[in-house]
This record gives sequence, structure tokens and C-alpha cells, in this order.
Amino acid sequence: MIRVRKPRLGTSWLRRRYLFNTYLILGSVSIVVATTVFTFRVSKSVERQSFLTTRLLSGVASRLFKAESVEGIEPLIEIINENEVPFILTDNAGRPLMWNEPVIGIPVPDYQILLRENMSNPSNPVIQEILSLAASYDQEQDPFAIVDATGQRLGTLHYGRSALSQRLRVMPYLELMVMALFFLVILWALQSKKDAQQKALFAGMAKETAHQMGTPLTSIMGWVALLEDRLGRNDDVVSELNRDVDRLSMVSARFSQIGSNPKLEDTDLNGVADDTIEYFRRRLPHLGGRVQLRREGTVTNPVLFNRDLLGWVLENLIKNGIDALVDGKGTLTVRLEDEPDGGIRLYVADTGRGIPQRDVRKIFEPGFTTKKRGWGMGLALVMRIVTQYHGGKIRVESTSQHGTTFLVTLPPSGPA
Repeated sequence: MIRVRKPRLGTSWLRRRYLFNTYLILGSVSIVVATTVFTFRVSKSVERQSFLTTRLLSGVASRLFKAESVEGIEPLIEIINENEVPFILTDNAGRPLMWNEPVIGIPVPDYQILLRENMSNPSNPVIQEILSLAASYDQEQDPFAIVDATGQRLGTLHYGRSALSQRLRVMPYLELMVMALFFLVILWALQSKKDAQQKALFAGMAKETAHQMGTPLTSIMGWVALLEDRLGRNDDVVSELNRDVDRLSMVSARFSQIGSNPKLEDTDLNGVADDTIEYFRRRLPHLGGRVQLRREGTVTNPVLFNRDLLGWVLENLIKNGIDALVDGKGTLTVRLEDEPDGGIRLYVADTGRGIPQRDVRKIFEPGFTTKKRGWGMGLALVMRIVTQYHGGKIRVESTSQHGTTFLVTLPPSGPA
């Protein structure tokens, strides 16, 4: 007979989700990088074209200086005004004679006003502004000398970056902002989907478990009642069976509360810790007496919690601590402390083998487990109970080859 090994659904689902998120991140980063590089290259190309256009303009600008009338150079002036590269023409005395007004945005005054202006100390605010602009252009690009056919210098052409080039220089940053926003929206959608899937998974599993336990639990209660009639209520076997039936009833009640809004009405956390420790101590003889359970500290701050669910949290942490002990031998300590702000701290520490650093951030995720047999849902349920139902926090306080400590903190009152 051939045995077929069943796949581990929890870990395979988790692996697929990680791969999808990795591909999404790599794809988004690749798009951003490719788009940014392309835009920078286009910007460089536009700047190069602006340089060549301005250089060509400087070659024909001598006609502007030699023109005897405006009518003869009107076609050239129209072409100049349509050029998006801002430029300013000055003569050898540094006097601005022409600039493309539509791009720079400063109107060109009458030519006679320009000629009468003292360039050593200009008083006209337009000329002052143009000269300041020409100086700023020269800091970014070297101006072109304008010469005639004989090589005689007639003036200088100062130019800045084109409007298109400036817009393209901003484009990569705008694209990065848009892509970052898009990426954040995707992450939010994935997280919302993950939370919805986890909620449905937890609720469905818990309700089905409680339903499946109902029928055999009722039958067991009937058989225990028959034993009571035959052996008496005070019989040791009957007492232990009644205790275990009560335990099963409590477990069923815990599962039925997952996916709903449990009531937070208990305040005796010391009692919950004592009951849970006592429950495990009665079963320690089955472990050969090699596990020591310690109970330390008490709390006085009133903290509202659900007794069944928080007891479940403590049981899971203790059970994980026992499983982590090397060769089933070691010490497990449960310690309670008051928070200065009115909350409480619950520590569960073991002397086991510790958690690998690569797994510390994964242990609370559904489906993750290092055990050969297990669904990887215990700590995921613990996280859900502490954070979502009680408004608290849980984390690995410390871990090493000498043991692990979990820390659960609960706020002074129920969740907001």
C-alpha cells in the first residue's frame, strides 16, 4: 500500500504569500527605477537640444546687432520668442538689448531707454532684474560670445534651462511620489485582505471545532453521570473525569468566542495564572518530573479581560515553553507585574533551546510552525486574542540558546 504524504497547507500558503509580496515589491521597484532612468535620459537629451539651439541662435544673433531696422529682423524675432530656452542678449558694455519676453515674463522696454541707461549703476528696475537674471544664468551655463564674420565680438548671449527641461527634471520625483503612494495603497489592500482572510479562517475553524466537540462532550458527560451513580461523586476517578469534562467545556466555550466580541468582565488575573499553573502541575508527572513550574509576582491593577480566552493565551505560552525544553527538562516561569500606568505585564519564560532570529518575526503568523506536527495556529490565536480582543501587546522579550521570554501587556481598561 502506497502512502501519500499530505502537504502542509499552512506553510505552503504562507510561502506563496511571501513570494507574491516579494514579486510585487520587486516589480514596483523595477518600474520606478526604469521610469526614473528613462526620464533622466530624456531630460539630458532635452538639455542637450537646448544647448545646441542656443548655440545656433548665438551664431545668427549678429544680425540683431547689425540690423538697421526692426522690420528686417521681425521673422527672426518671432522665431526667438517661440524658443522655450530663456536667453538674454547683451552688448559689449553689458547692456541688455533683447530677450525672449514670452518665456522670461519681463516686457522689453523701448530701445532708446536701454541706450540711455547708465550700466555702471542702472536705475531702471527692469534692467536691474534682467541683469540679475543674466548673472544667474551664467552661474549654471557658460554664455556664448557673439561675433561677426570678421571675428569681432559684438556681444554676449546668456541662457538658462528650458521650461521643458525644468519640468522633466521634476518628473522623476513626481513619479517616485506617485509610485510610493500606489505602493502604499497596494500594501494597505494586501494587509486588509490578509486580515479578512485570517479573521474568516479563525472564526470558521473555531466555530467548526466547537460544533464538532459538542456531541462527544455531551456523551462523555452522560457516561460520567453513570459512573457517579456506581462509584459515587467522591471517587478519585470520577473527580478527575469531572474536572476534565469541565475543562473540555471551557475549551469548547473558548472556540465559540473566536470570531465574536467576547465580554471583558474579569479582573482576577492572579487567579487565572494560579489555575493554569495548577492544571499543568497535575500533568507534570507524565513528563517524568523533569519540568519545574514557577509562579512569581502578583498584580493589583484592575484590568478587564476575558477569563477563558486569556487562560487560553497562558496555556499556549506554557505549552510552547515546555515543548521548547531540551530533552523535556528545564524550568518554566510565569511572572506578573503591575505597569506604572495602570496596566499589567505577564511574562512567560522557559530555559529551552530558544527561537532562531530568522523566525522571531514569523512565529505569530498563521501557518508558521517549526514542529513536525502542527498547524502553526497556536501563537497566531494568542496574538489575535491579546491584540484584537484585549487591546494589548505581545512580543518576544528575549531569546537565546538558554531560553525564551514572552511578554504580554494589557492596558488599564478594555480595548478602545
